[in-house]
Amino acid sequence: MPLKTRGSAALDKAQRRLANLKSIDENLDLGYGLTIQTYAQLIEATRIALDTHNTIVSNLHESVKTVADTEKALSEMSERMLMGVATRFGRSSKQYSKAGGSSRKGKTTTSHPDAAMTDSATLQNGSNNGNVQQPVLN
Repeated sequence: MPLKTRGSAALDKAQRRLANLKSIDENLDLGYGLTIQTYAQLIEATRIALDTHNTIVSNLHESVKTVADTEKALSEMSERMLMGVATRFGRSSKQYSKAGGSSRKGKTTTSHPDAAMTDSATLQNGSNNGNVQQPVLN
């Protein structure tokens, strides 16, 4: 889940409330540290924290894109380097193998006939609740 820049409903509500409280008295002091000045300072601190957060998120998105772009360029150059070794020395050379290429010579696909027979037997015999598999001959 990517991070998103955000707003603050609490900050919006507090700013409206501050304006309303100032309409009562610019220097309202309700005691116990509940003053217009203290409230305004906390609103400003919240705004700064939110702005800082959104700047960091924005920079993070930019950084993620930069890393992705450089990784793509690196992957492309890695492939080109390997192809350059293949062109110069051949795909069946020691140099190609050292560079991370794999020789086409010993590559054979092995199939497991037992697995194919078991799968077809299970399909043709229906469910296999008894866990006994009997080969089906075609």
